Amino acid sequence: MKKKRQFLYNILRYCIFIFYLVVLFMILFRSRHTTRMIKLLPFATISNFLLRDIHIFTVSNLFGNILLFVPLGIYLVLYGQGKKKAVFWVFLTSLAVEMIQTIFKMGVGDIDDIILNTFGGFLGIVGYSMIMCKIQEEEKAKNVAEIIAGILSVFILILYKMIQK
Repeated sequence: MKKKRQFLYNILRYCIFIFYLVVLFMILFRSRHTTRMIKLLPFATISNFLLRDIHIFTVSNLFGNILLFVPLGIYLVLYGQGKKKAVFWVFLTSLAVEMIQTIFKMGVGDIDDIILNTFGGFLGIVGYSMIMCKIQEEEKAKNVAEIIAGILSVFILILYKMIQK
């Protein structure tokens, strides 16, 4: 009975991870553009957003890029990547996303997005580490981290839908 429950739990946790990946792809590859654009000057977009009037687009762009990759940082460490490797994989994932968006005209390739996304993944890794420090039992800590990552995924989807209206 215990093996069956563990098997079902594993299916659930991978379904939640797949849900996050679907949300991630749905948000990152949502639209087509008529032109291809690449922004390679670090912090140009971020400073441009911060220097003009703060409005919903500014907040959603800056914090959205960060929040979107927090669960990825949690999942990478949770599924066995070391912290340094996890940051590297978040960076590579973000770089790949920006390249795909640029090549297929599905967004603007922006170095600032890579910086914000990587920072978000880093926050997820730090959050996971904090959970591990607070909860001494490893399995309970992993369960809490998975629940938080799942809740964040749903929260991201809800925010995205709210902003789209």
